[in-house]
Amino acid sequence: MGDQVKTFCMGRDVAVLWDPEEADIEGYIESGFIPIEMATGGKSYIDYRVLDHHNEYSDRPSACLAALGYYGEANCADNAKFMVNHADADCVMAGITLMGLLPFDVLQDINPEVGALDIDPLSVDKDTLKYGDLIECWKVGMRGRKDSAWSWLYGVALFIDIIKNPANYAEILERIRVGEASRVAAAMMDYERALVGKSGRVIMIPSSTVWGLDVQFGRDAGSDIDMPLSWRHWCIISKTQRSGSVFVSCPNKRIAEEVFGPGGLMNVFPKLPGINGKFWGGRESVGGSPRGETVPDAMLGEILNLVDGAIVKTI
Repeated sequence: MGDQVKTFCMGRDVAVLWDPEEADIEGYIESGFIPIEMATGGKSYIDYRVLDHHNEYSDRPSACLAALGYYGEANCADNAKFMVNHADADCVMAGITLMGLLPFDVLQDINPEVGALDIDPLSVDKDTLKYGDLIECWKVGMRGRKDSAWSWLYGVALFIDIIKNPANYAEILERIRVGEASRVAAAMMDYERALVGKSGRVIMIPSSTVWGLDVQFGRDAGSDIDMPLSWRHWCIISKTQRSGSVFVSCPNKRIAEEVFGPGGLMNVFPKLPGINGKFWGGRESVGGSPRGETVPDAMLGEILNLVDGAIVKTI
């Protein structure tokens, strides 16, 4: 079985099951564990809440936005039981929402922003976000490998503290703003080391040190974000230096489906090599390698060629 932690959070009993064996997942759901974004390669596991937007549920809203419909349901030891395999902002905020650990009116504002930044980040005007700086602060605080139930629980506690006590993070927020120029510079250094597919439209960043898709795709300023020719690259594959996982991203769903056909990257993931018996997955515009698995460097060239070869749009 996966790593299971039973502890307290904000005065509540809570149990978190981390990345159980796939064969055991449905049994845990039947026993009352709530799956949040429990996607394993090309399959997603859900309960009646459907808190996932990957694979066959890629048309669903973000997990935390869907969780608003079940606010406060998981508020005692009998039902505050969660099953997760990662700790990103969407997954963690969904848990906060289900436990009712922040006021509903606050979550009505913040959850759509967390969800938009998760599903379609390149289409978001960050200057219009009410909680954008605090969400970014959380992401900075959660950098590094997150590979246990404690990672998810810390994410819950950190998010609540940042939202409730933003003044305590004023100095950190200023450091993040000052460091933005350094992030962009590092992203472009990563870009300069990229391998380019035969089409010229797909690139592989073999060691990504920072998130940099906002500058690496190379959109023509003022151009239509839904037109492929507005972008220098249509797909970026990047291996994260910290975790060893690989992400495959297109600028948005519209570009992905024009480039790779209806379904976008969902057509590409089945073509990519499995790792330790696990498979790639995601949704139309973004996804990646099996969670918790390190992708060997020797496999990167093959992955680039397979993704590049999956393009159906005439260049």
